[in-house]
Amino acid sequence: MLEMTCVAGLGTLAGCSGDSPDNPGEVKGNGSQNNGGGSDANKNLAKNYEEQLSQVVPSGAVNPYQGEWIYNPYHTSWNPGDAQEMSYEYFAVYNTKKGEFIPRVGKEWSHKDGVSRGVLKKNYAWSNGNPITAKDIVTTIKLAIYMDQGISQFLNPDGVKEVSKYEFELKPRSEYKNIEKDLWYNQWLETLINTPASHFRKYVKKFDKASSKDEVKAVQKELVQFDPHWNEIAFSGPFVYVEANEQYADQIPNQEHPIAKDFGFYQRHGVYEEEAGLRAGEVTYHHQSSTLKDLPKKYDSPPVAFSGQSFALLFGPTDEFIKSDPRVRQALAHAIDFNSVVQVTKPGTPVDKYSGGIDAGYIKHFVKKDVLSSMTNYVPRDTGRATSLLKEAGFSKKGGKWHNPNGKQWKLNFPVGDWFATPSQIVSDNLSQFGISVDHYVDEMATWNAEVEQPLKYDISLHLNYGEARKYHSYPDLEAAYFGSIRGAVNKVGSLSKEVEVPEVGNPEGSTITINLRKTLDELSVAGSSKEAKKLSTQLAWAHNQLLPGAQIFPWSEFYWVNAGDWNFDLDSNAWLTSNRIAHYFLQHGLQQK
Repeated sequence: MLEMTCVAGLGTLAGCSGDSPDNPGEVKGNGSQNNGGGSDANKNLAKNYEEQLSQVVPSGAVNPYQGEWIYNPYHTSWNPGDAQEMSYEYFAVYNTKKGEFIPRVGKEWSHKDGVSRGVLKKNYAWSNGNPITAKDIVTTIKLAIYMDQGISQFLNPDGVKEVSKYEFELKPRSEYKNIEKDLWYNQWLETLINTPASHFRKYVKKFDKASSKDEVKAVQKELVQFDPHWNEIAFSGPFVYVEANEQYADQIPNQEHPIAKDFGFYQRHGVYEEEAGLRAGEVTYHHQSSTLKDLPKKYDSPPVAFSGQSFALLFGPTDEFIKSDPRVRQALAHAIDFNSVVQVTKPGTPVDKYSGGIDAGYIKHFVKKDVLSSMTNYVPRDTGRATSLLKEAGFSKKGGKWHNPNGKQWKLNFPVGDWFATPSQIVSDNLSQFGISVDHYVDEMATWNAEVEQPLKYDISLHLNYGEARKYHSYPDLEAAYFGSIRGAVNKVGSLSKEVEVPEVGNPEGSTITINLRKTLDELSVAGSSKEAKKLSTQLAWAHNQLLPGAQIFPWSEFYWVNAGDWNFDLDSNAWLTSNRIAHYFLQHGLQQK
């Protein structure tokens, strides 16, 4: 979240607490600690719900006891995890099979003559009984702008207005008046409604009144310190907390949620991490693992990147040959057996065979078919191709070891965070077997971030790539790959210049052409049609495939309850293809524990 906000100095605020809601009593209802989120949370609650617990997870990380779980999405300790999954709703959600949005709290939307209108359904309410209105979503979108999140590129605060109780208006800045509709919709349709106006409207008013950058920063600082307690906040989603203590926290269906109110499904979150909970014997846990076991073939490919958490082969700026010659980067990718890497990391999870900088789940929507089929697939190990590429780049092999064009034995610095010890060992072994000397070592993740990632002290590495699967559109993915704030290939790592030379688009053996990455991305951001956007995306994805063969891997597949061995579920249902992040959709489509 801090990375997204781009607010200077906010990282120093971790652990701070702020003021409470203006009228906490109105939010808490009767003030009881077992009344999560509002006045009538216990209404229609089964008296024996503790005997009907359907989902029990031994994880202290989601227990809000003593306020340890933050319910402010701008707080420095915000963790969207289960809070996002179960406690908040979306205006609309993206269906990755159809490549379009479907309504949730949102009823309808339109964009005409440079102005968007959104209408909310009238049967959704916060857990405290207040209806979810245009004021709430305007609050959410305005705060995103004031906190310098992605939509601030396209929209000013004064372009966000309430039209009526359930209708709002968005007017992008003049330079984006003719923005391609899909790109624009991807900026705001899947807005997570997690800032009730009753709690957060006051910050919008302060931002609106701020007349200088210093005053804006002061309000930003105040907002990130706001620390409401778990039973002081209102929830828009299907579950609310009704109790939190030293041992566990219970959630029940939100009786103000038009779908969830009929769920006969109760959750208990324990305080013990992983196996410790089972060994403690305090509670009998049912803890299923996320797995693809027993699922039909169609589940073998992701609808979108799993939880947005993918990792990839990264190229650093310290080795002059890796930095300057794309053939060297291609050779390294070809020398690695990515299929084995992913099978060890997460069996059954696919890799990104296109390596085009756009998420594997929807790259087909944004790259021309003939070009997609022409992209190099770096996943299967191809040491013959790797050998040819290195020799073309001036490398030579002596005594089974590769030497660089200067005649020195080639040795790569390969540090990784401790999350990636096993997959990186496979990569190291592959390269060593191929004749490349590797200094492979594992550091604690926090140390790796501070001493390796930030100063970019590596030749190659494996690490999470959060730039993917953010907005279901090629533009944010490609912007992050080329110009991202952490490891953008142009402005950070420095492997690429703004202008690059690649074979003609769709023909790896064709004549060399020049693509200006910054100019093409800027044109993509204001493309006036899906046809134009696809043309530009195709060029940028092709350049990525030829120059940055990262071979994206999606190992952290949060399949939640889609484990055929433990649950009854219509495995042919298209509910899974709605979104891989919204677990309660499975309940809506008939998921039951065996």
